[in-house]
Amino acid sequence: MLTHKSRVDGQDVEIHVVQTEDDLDMFSEFIASNINQLAVDSETTGLDIYSSRFKIRLVQFGNATEAWVVPVQLGGAFEDIVIWALLTVKNLVLQNAAYDLQVFDQTLGVKMEELWPKVRDTKILAHLIDPRPIKDGGVGHSLVDLTRAYVDAEIADDVKGLMKKLAHDAGCTVSVIWKKVALDNQDYTLYAGMDVILTSRLLRKLKPLVPADSQHLVGFEHEVAAVCSYMSRTGFLLDVTYSEKLSQKLKLQESRNSEIASNFGCDSVNSPAEIFKVLKDYKIPIPNQTPTGKPKIDDDLLGELAGQGNEFAKAVVEAKKAGKWRKTWVDRFIKTADKQSKCHASINPLAARTARMSITGIPAQTLPANDATIRNCFLAEPGHVIVSVDYQAQELRILAHLSGDRNMIRAFKDGEDLHLITARAAFGDYVQKEDPERQIGKVVNFARVYGGGAAVVSKQAGIDLVAAKTVVDGFDKAFPQVKEYSDALQKEGSSKGYITTPSGRRLPVDPTRAYAALNYIVQSTARDVTARALLRLHKAGITPYMRLPIHDEILLSVPTEKAPGAALKVAKIMTEHMGKVVVEAEGKVGGQSWGSLYNKEVEN
Repeated sequence: MLTHKSRVDGQDVEIHVVQTEDDLDMFSEFIASNINQLAVDSETTGLDIYSSRFKIRLVQFGNATEAWVVPVQLGGAFEDIVIWALLTVKNLVLQNAAYDLQVFDQTLGVKMEELWPKVRDTKILAHLIDPRPIKDGGVGHSLVDLTRAYVDAEIADDVKGLMKKLAHDAGCTVSVIWKKVALDNQDYTLYAGMDVILTSRLLRKLKPLVPADSQHLVGFEHEVAAVCSYMSRTGFLLDVTYSEKLSQKLKLQESRNSEIASNFGCDSVNSPAEIFKVLKDYKIPIPNQTPTGKPKIDDDLLGELAGQGNEFAKAVVEAKKAGKWRKTWVDRFIKTADKQSKCHASINPLAARTARMSITGIPAQTLPANDATIRNCFLAEPGHVIVSVDYQAQELRILAHLSGDRNMIRAFKDGEDLHLITARAAFGDYVQKEDPERQIGKVVNFARVYGGGAAVVSKQAGIDLVAAKTVVDGFDKAFPQVKEYSDALQKEGSSKGYITTPSGRRLPVDPTRAYAALNYIVQSTARDVTARALLRLHKAGITPYMRLPIHDEILLSVPTEKAPGAALKVAKIMTEHMGKVVVEAEGKVGGQSWGSLYNKEVEN
């Protein structure tokens, strides 16, 4: 047995590395004497849990002063004792539990359902204390960031940098070293064992820092994380044949349009310098500049020129679009699909400052709106169809509830058109539903939810600043209590440095951006509405049919004959009553492909 001795925050710590089966007796004694609570972590070959090449290498258990590292990749007794330990320890502490629990589920057969009820995730606690990433003034949420902020900055920089050192010495990237490093490499085992010591210490540091108003969210967020991890495990069926054809089609589109651009003198459509040279040669004006005073070549400019019929700009736009869609999405889907042709999205239920969820792997939240092309890559199970259930005007309904605005509440209760109300308040009662002014009213309504003023409306609606100010004033006239509520939130955020949502979540507010407080609280409350719906759906036994949570929408794969009834049932479960406002959900039944829910047809 190898033992590393080190110090953390001025205290001696030991990391024991199991090397032979003879060492397992002492490991089991350690588990038995710490049976009430231990931190646990895993080291693997990478992040692709559902790949056939994925392997678990080490599993570590530890408390604040002692850790044990077990080479579970050796199998046999090493694997058996780790499974026993996972099931025996009464409380487990993890950093980013969803990842490791999926690892244990897939590689050791220890189901997440058995472990989630006894887990405490330090990443969840850290987000409840301060949800901001480092770039926004927070301390971050990775183990390294949290260790640096709360435990021992020197350890964070030295020990947690060991894998970078190993990768450098081996002449490879960090993403590769996880597969190559020897199981008994001393830097590797020191790094691994330190993880659980630091996680154990983090729990002690973070627990008392969770605001009193947020304490009840600890259990809630763990339940939400569990349901999201179950959806990740289920995966989403990939139409491999369609995806491969689409990849080839996009490759051809990229090649053809790149050739057109090349004929104009642009050899790389991704080079702003080459694009600028062509525009300059053809005497096409570039109206905007970068902060450094250089001509600004961006997607907005190219899109505008393409819309005006400029053949060069159109070729650049189409080539870049085809390249992005193929490389970023379609080819990645094909590469990451498992043996059952399923892609497994990584769902982060606590991503943004507001706790809004994010999805990677299947980037459902960033796919082109109202376009079926990419979504057609994914299918319901055989004999199933896709069902989408989403909230109707979720954020505006929540705004009505939070602000208590009588006009907005009445409008929703009576089924009135909120966008028409805003338009008429700005332009006059003559405005009808089919008039373009209604669309401007819609822009304003959502801009106000997001904290935007006349400048934002001007850009999004394509109207001058004076007209935009008129419509914004019309919104404030139609819904006066919204402005009062926003002003009060700005005042609270500026004085305290944060606001607190109805669920008790504390949201930091930057003094220079206090106007964003309204958006923060509406977006965060909307996220909590969706999260509560996920838990109700899970309790109702619907989780096996759920595929993705997409902001205000839940996507499901449902047996064809049960789809209409299921859509109604899920919508009923998701609908939430908030005071005088009903946040309604509505179901839509599609065909076998996800893209079938969208109007645009896709060429095969």
